[in-house]
Amino acid sequence: MKAFQTLAKVCAFGVVALTAGTASAWQYYPGSAFKASFASDAACFNVQSYSAMRNDCATARIVTATVPMWTVGWHPTSVFLYGNNTWCESTTVNGVGGGSNLGATTYTPVGPLNWQTLNTGDRYVWEDSAIVFRCNLQPGGVIGAFTID
Repeated sequence: MKAFQTLAKVCAFGVVALTAGTASAWQYYPGSAFKASFASDAACFNVQSYSAMRNDCATARIVTATVPMWTVGWHPTSVFLYGNNTWCESTTVNGVGGGSNLGATTYTPVGPLNWQTLNTGDRYVWEDSAIVFRCNLQPGGVIGAFTID
């Protein structure tokens, strides 16, 4: 019986520790977490130094990244990229495969290629669902990172 009580205490502590870990504030993900949205475009994307994703094709291509989330509620999202004719958007998935909270498509300003942060909006996350990022990356454009708060 004592062994069972000890195991129960350890398990309870593990759940508390796991819950505390998932509620961490700011989460950073490297751009290399993005993948080509279409298999035929996979050869266009290459990992650049420090885990950034670069489009080496002559035309714009779409990339997608999915992050499982466990903390219910609103989460601000952003994408850090090198570009000027690029757009990104974020959405949450409701657990049955549909987009539940689709954010607005956010465009970079027109001008020379430069590093900038796109605010892709606050997404509402349901329990055990995911946030999906999708970007149309221009030729020579780079996704350095994306964040969730």
